[in-house]
Amino acid sequence: MRILFFMVAVLIAWPSPSWAKCSKTKVCTMMKKMGHFDILNQCPGAAPLLAECKKVSTKKLEVLPAPKFVDNKNGTVTDTVNKLTWSKKGVLNKYSLKMAKDYALSADIDGTAGWRLPTLPELKTLMYKERVINVSGKKSWVHPLFDDGRGHYFWSTTTCEEISEITDRYQKKLCQQGDQGAWLVHFNIGAVFWHHVTAEKYHAWLVKEAK
Repeated sequence: MRILFFMVAVLIAWPSPSWAKCSKTKVCTMMKKMGHFDILNQCPGAAPLLAECKKVSTKKLEVLPAPKFVDNKNGTVTDTVNKLTWSKKGVLNKYSLKMAKDYALSADIDGTAGWRLPTLPELKTLMYKERVINVSGKKSWVHPLFDDGRGHYFWSTTTCEEISEITDRYQKKLCQQGDQGAWLVHFNIGAVFWHHVTAEKYHAWLVKEAK
């Protein structure tokens, strides 16, 4: 009897693992702002809760037809196939996704307004088939008519809630952040990544419907 009492006392006194203090609600909330490794640093052993918080869409990424670009000689380029007009240069200021959207709405290129950020399928049409010198005089995977300014990441408006799984020329990418994550294109290495929409680190490329 004394042995049983001693064992119960030890179990009660034994410190609870730190992840037990991290409820599912807390972990799911953290996933909207933090990566998995950062969460596990704060809540070791919370991997089962991360699995329960997964937000995965089965929707496949749309692939637009191969573009045909025409330089308008006014700082813009028109894709006559997909009926889109692009800014010739990426904007290398650093924005969160919302900041980039707001910038696009207020932008003026050659006296024209009505700009927006592209979706991921739209932004991927700027990706070239090989790494070549573009109008900036530097090499990247952007179509040679454009200038990415060696900007590493450009926002798209496609969130991880819309598309959770992307396969680029390197590997499969999985994002489980719902509408708190969005996809970006890295033209300098020709790859697609995702990041939290609140990160004020990434660039903007402007597009609008062609007339």
